[in-house]
Amino acid sequence: MITDRTVALRRLTLPGYRGPLLLAALLAAVVALPEGGLHGAMKLAAMAGGMFLSLLRVVPTIAPLMLLPIAFPFALIAVVVIGATVERPLTRPRRPGTSALLGLALGCAAVVLGFSVPGWDLGLLGVGGLTLVGLPLAWLLWQQWPVARNAESPSGRWRWAVAPLLLAATVLAVTRTDPAEARFALARPALTGWAEHALATGTADQGWVAGYRVIGTEFTGDGVRFAIGGTGAFAPHGYAYFPPGTTPPTKRGYYNPLGNGWYDWEEHDRF
Repeated sequence: MITDRTVALRRLTLPGYRGPLLLAALLAAVVALPEGGLHGAMKLAAMAGGMFLSLLRVVPTIAPLMLLPIAFPFALIAVVVIGATVERPLTRPRRPGTSALLGLALGCAAVVLGFSVPGWDLGLLGVGGLTLVGLPLAWLLWQQWPVARNAESPSGRWRWAVAPLLLAATVLAVTRTDPAEARFALARPALTGWAEHALATGTADQGWVAGYRVIGTEFTGDGVRFAIGGTGAFAPHGYAYFPPGTTPPTKRGYYNPLGNGWYDWEEHDRF
């Protein structure tokens, strides 16, 4: 048993697994430090991507032109590097390896987690979006490198089906279901216990509660509310609990009832 675990751990240090490990570390840092600089950078990336998609829907002919000044330098560098290192003729891409599939799975997980909190976690959406856009391009470029061309092709035709299935499952999860509602339903019993204990003792601890990074706890009216770290773009979002027979204050943000005394809430926009 120990030998098998040692072999598995050593295998994770191989070059093909370093990318997924780095991506997993990035994802863990964004989740663990929702107020950190890395999370803020990923949030800006998500906001920029959202603005571009909005422009693409409104003015589809102008949006790509606006992206050109940013994309052109990177495209030029890629052309120079590829031209200097890649052998010709170009080869047909082979089956995706385990590292590419693991990276894609992590990107999909980041997207689903980003939509699983009220107000969305734009930091996680930034990690997921950059992964899902950048990984396929990086994989196609890697296929043309001499190291990749001389390596043995991964076995199993099933590998071609993994990526479409992961992407389809992610799209269905965020469009046909509500990840935030599903996650809250699983966490509701633990959150209710936390809220009732806070109201009974007059102290509301912050930290990880039922899988949420609880920050900004506050007693308001006859209930208690908290923000979830990393949510929202310009105003905090979170959940609030008001025992039966009480109602949330009308001047302290926007409240959406979830049933059994629970509400999701957002602070008034700072702008």
